[in-house]
Amino acid sequence: MSSVPNASDAYKTLLFGVKKKRKLESNDVSKEASVKDTTKKETICAARDTESLLSAEYSQDNEMEDEGPEIIRHSSIGFKMRRTNESNKVKETSNEEKILQLRKQNHIFVWGGDIPPPFENFSNISKIPAGMLKNLKEFEINTPTAIQMQVIPTMLEKRQLLASAPTGSGKTLAFALPIILEVLRLKRLPKYQRNTHLMAIILEPTRELAKQVYVQFLKFSQDLSVSCSLMEGNSLGEKVEILVSTPYRLEVALKNIKNSSKMLKALRFLIVDESDRLFDTTEGEERSFRSQFVEIYETVKKSSKRIHYGFFSATYSYGLEQWCKENLENLAVVCIGSRNSATESVHQELIFAGSEQGKILGLQSLFRQGFQPPAIIFVQSKDRARQLFNEISEFSTKLPVALVSSDVNAKQREDSIASFREGRIWILICTELMSRGVDFRGVNLVINFDLPTSIVSYIHRVGRAGRAGRPGRAITYFTNNDVNLILPIATVIKQAGFPVPEYTLRVKKLSREKKKSLLKAPPKRKPIGIIKKRGIIKKKSKRIIKEVS
Repeated sequence: MSSVPNASDAYKTLLFGVKKKRKLESNDVSKEASVKDTTKKETICAARDTESLLSAEYSQDNEMEDEGPEIIRHSSIGFKMRRTNESNKVKETSNEEKILQLRKQNHIFVWGGDIPPPFENFSNISKIPAGMLKNLKEFEINTPTAIQMQVIPTMLEKRQLLASAPTGSGKTLAFALPIILEVLRLKRLPKYQRNTHLMAIILEPTRELAKQVYVQFLKFSQDLSVSCSLMEGNSLGEKVEILVSTPYRLEVALKNIKNSSKMLKALRFLIVDESDRLFDTTEGEERSFRSQFVEIYETVKKSSKRIHYGFFSATYSYGLEQWCKENLENLAVVCIGSRNSATESVHQELIFAGSEQGKILGLQSLFRQGFQPPAIIFVQSKDRARQLFNEISEFSTKLPVALVSSDVNAKQREDSIASFREGRIWILICTELMSRGVDFRGVNLVINFDLPTSIVSYIHRVGRAGRAGRPGRAITYFTNNDVNLILPIATVIKQAGFPVPEYTLRVKKLSREKKKSLLKAPPKRKPIGIIKKRGIIKKKSKRIIKEVS
């Protein structure tokens, strides 16, 4: 007996028609199996293609395959896969929140598209050699600093970079580690195994700083088959993969080399340390860091097609940022903490001394009360450095003191710096020459005997103390003649959380022209100790007159 269709079935039939069931023939079964087999093969091939894509940077040779990103484990760096699953979207949102929280905790600020997330442990870096981790551990570098957390993955992704962070925060390792890893990676490729290629250049503003950074590279790359060189003469040298130099020496060398383009063809990194000096023309436009860099930049740009630039400094420079935005594509900007702020680990004091003699009396009082060496004293010129050295030597013969300025030859400077590091010298009197980058471990006291002429100068000077987060102390003297110039320095000290005289914050702002003139020439001051010497001369004159009469 046939079943009678209900109203619902009839409605479905009207809409969709009658579906007839048919048996699968043997050839249909074989076709279906063939389709499934083909689909399976295509899936396997697709998986293999994906796998080959992930390993492309290590297998290709024709195009110098170094543009593939390094992978940071447990992060989103690498190839982005489409996520359609709702749970994956939730995880992705959660991951983004963790990244934002990590940046917030470490005062990391970034600008630019697709900035890679920071990492929290050196072992998270994919393919980092065990030897590198061993070197870091040997030098008691266990966890990355804020600048290292963000800059290392950014450089591994081959981004053009502008980075600023407080002095003593670990900027050297931030660019040294990715450079060493990239050199090691390239050397595994057949094209780079045949000959040694220059792959990275690091520019430092002074010879002392260049030597220091060179030593750091040697420390981090020991036992890793990476050749690093410090440029001493006017030749780039042979079989060098990483070169540390001052701009002037490199500029001269590139002019003297006939085929510099061939030598720079494999260059991958050009790092400019203390890059805020690019827009400092105190030594004149022709001798400035900027004019020397422009020559180097033009030569490098013509020679290498895969060059990546990194600009590092303790202070922010608007002019430098504008230059980077105009000349570099895919720029990433990384800033640690507030822009142009002094390190908070250094206790900062602003003291009114009244006159030049008042500053001498302040020093005498400080030394008599006792202080914890080592200490660095900054003055504005080499002449004043010599005068202060003589003055301190007069009123305290027991204090081990040394002088470092451009008047002192390189050998004497190196000896003084070595003695200071070893603790045989307690006080080092310096000009701006030593205010940038040079790492003196354990400096407890910085004295600005002469008021810095800019915020940048102040931050660099104070940064000689409190390296790597250690506590320190900074004293800045100012006189009646400095009152009109004190506002910028007082503001920075106040923002760092330390008290300053209220009236120093109410001083009228300097005009732009006045700021520029101070950068070119510091204010004129009376010679150090002149009042004391005049007093002695007057007393001698009176005594002679009495004796004659």
